[in-house]
Amino acid sequence: ALGPLSLDVAHEVSAVLAGAADPALGAVAGSCARDGQWLNLQWVLSDRGRMRAQHRFDRLQAAWSPVEDVDVSIGRQAVSWGTTLLLTPADPFLPFRPEDPFREFRGGIDAARLRFYPGPLSEIDLVIRPSRLGGDEELTALARGLTSWGSWEVSGWGGVLYGDGAAAVAAAGGVGEWAARSEAVVREVEGRAVWRGAVGVDRTLELGGREARFVLELQRDGLGAAGPDELETLPESRAFRRGELQVPGREELALRAAYRIHPLWNVFGTALWNLSRGGALLAPGFSYSLADEATVKGGAHLDMRRRIRGDGGSGPPTVTGYLALTWYF
Repeated sequence: ALGPLSLDVAHEVSAVLAGAADPALGAVAGSCARDGQWLNLQWVLSDRGRMRAQHRFDRLQAAWSPVEDVDVSIGRQAVSWGTTLLLTPADPFLPFRPEDPFREFRGGIDAARLRFYPGPLSEIDLVIRPSRLGGDEELTALARGLTSWGSWEVSGWGGVLYGDGAAAVAAAGGVGEWAARSEAVVREVEGRAVWRGAVGVDRTLELGGREARFVLELQRDGLGAAGPDELETLPESRAFRRGELQVPGREELALRAAYRIHPLWNVFGTALWNLSRGGALLAPGFSYSLADEATVKGGAHLDMRRRIRGDGGSGPPTVTGYLALTWYF
């Protein structure tokens, strides 16, 4: 930073050695390398089938704050408009995949952004994002307002999303000892209105003298697959290629639980149920703090969601284990 000017750059290098050419955990490398970015900021160092190495700019933005209540930024940056925690259909900018065990930071998008803060609990956010998909140029221009009303945070956005009209509303607040969250978006897709929405509750409490966290969310997504037969063509859809779909099913239920069994040990788990007869994914795991700067994390993915083979039949479930060391220096 230099006075009101600042520069944010993050460069990421990744290498994957997999037992097959297509790793079961696609999130291992390049989880944000999806179609739709305007700038080409990712390069492959080596691709030998089972071994793939690449590098990319995860952040590359310049920002300017002419006065205290105004921020202007341009370049590859993170923009988060979600209200629910796991399934966020009203977040139009590269939402997290709930089963991704490795990515801790939101992927950046190429955009120009203006934020204005009219009050301590209010925000106006304007984002213009050009993108490309399959050789076609697309434009996103959205405006969002957020404020507090009593004990509730309410927000809404509208404008043009990938060249189509779209609008969304969201709310979050306390209901007794639980937090309640909801968001909904309506969007024009190929001349028809598509509805997407999610509701959820979450709570942090003490069990046996230790902290526990629970999150439960339900999503209905008009862009998702209504049944197993539609899963085969879903990866070819423009929404899937842009990274708009966090989960494949039209109706999905998500549950996440975490418990601190020791000051250094955490256990956690995520379950995703495709209610459109698509099966479930279970992802238990653990983390251990080696030091202030180092953490070991491990777990497994038991993917029982229906997989489509080339002949149209369903493939067998997959089980994938992982172990990761994170070290900050």
